[in-house]
Amino acid sequence: MRIQSNSRAPHAAQMPFSKDPAEVRDRYDWTLSSLEQEYPVIDPDSSEYDEALMFDVYRRLKRLVWSGIPPARALELAASEVLRPFSH
Repeated sequence: MRIQSNSRAPHAAQMPFSKDPAEVRDRYDWTLSSLEQEYPVIDPDSSEYDEALMFDVYRRLKRLVWSGIPPARALELAASEVLRPFSH
């Protein structure tokens, strides 16, 4: 679920948040690292990793970003929706 720094969505200019791409990527990466610690099921380096759950989070993340939510916040929301039963 890493952000590709060279990917450009056709709707990017229409998004309501206009932050520096490096800042957006850094916040997303920080959020992802935190969530991978909290939910090892989405950490590919964990023995608890579950690819199906990770893709469920990813699909929700993409829908939220398309609706205009910043990537890091969308990731938090998607993870909380999918992974709530797995929290410690």
